[in-house]
Amino acid sequence: MEKNYREVIILQRFKTSLIEIWEYIAEDSVKHADKFILDLEKALAKIEEYPESNPMFKPLAGKRRLYRYKIFRKSYLIVYKMLKFKLIFIRIIHSKQNPATFETLRTKDY
Repeated sequence: MEKNYREVIILQRFKTSLIEIWEYIAEDSVKHADKFILDLEKALAKIEEYPESNPMFKPLAGKRRLYRYKIFRKSYLIVYKMLKFKLIFIRIIHSKQNPATFETLRTKDY
């Protein structure tokens, strides 16, 4: 199997949303919040290895089909942009979040 050689970029808004999720979970249990992070790291590694294996993110679908998502823990969406030489993690969001906010995920940075 051919190894994926894309540069991995994690946007600040991904990091910010992750901190917010961790803080929310930690209100009940720091242990569970830490486990969330460990499980997320494994999910990100799997995306890095097989980025094409996840479906397109339809709210941002375009001709080039750059945006994809992975369902994480049944309630979260890991949204990323897949370019030829870059893999950009944009944000992790709750699946029940207002769909109107999805358009804000579009990035022109890359």
